[in-house]
Amino acid sequence: MKNANIFPKLVIAIGVVLALSGLFTVGSGIYIQSFIREQLANQNITTPADASIPNTRVDSMATALSMADIIQQHAAGFAGGLTYAEMGRFAVEGGDPAGTNNPDEALRDASGNPVPNAARNTQLTAAGLVTSMSLSAMALGISYGAILLGVAFTLLGIVVAGIGYALFGLINPEVAEKYGIRPVTE
Repeated sequence: MKNANIFPKLVIAIGVVLALSGLFTVGSGIYIQSFIREQLANQNITTPADASIPNTRVDSMATALSMADIIQQHAAGFAGGLTYAEMGRFAVEGGDPAGTNNPDEALRDASGNPVPNAARNTQLTAAGLVTSMSLSAMALGISYGAILLGVAFTLLGIVVAGIGYALFGLINPEVAEKYGIRPVTE
């Protein structure tokens, strides 16, 4: 009979571990969500009037994605639709955003040095900002998923522990009597 008590107790223990793991995951998701939202809010970024979510503080997944999209649109307009990789390092006469990688064809400053391609530098900055906003949105999405997964594991743990307790009641006369169940031993 002693060995028969081991399995239900093991099931209860597994249920408790699942429930505690779920609660830890919920807490982690909430922490990550609040941390990312705080970091975004601390930057005091507001979407421009032509964004998909206009004139709104960037502190959520939707506003971060809206800001990333509008930054990309503005940078593409400034660069004539070219990406960073499609532009040369140096500016050329006439202001073509394509620029050149050949220093001999580059526009020169007063000291005779090649002038950096401003459109390319803008695209590099835009790419960094778009990546940052997109990663913030992704981190918020993952935190929502962690919270949901944690709730599911907590509920699963409660159910598993309950099943273990029910099994324990079926083989233990004292527990069975408490809940009005006829134990297997009778």
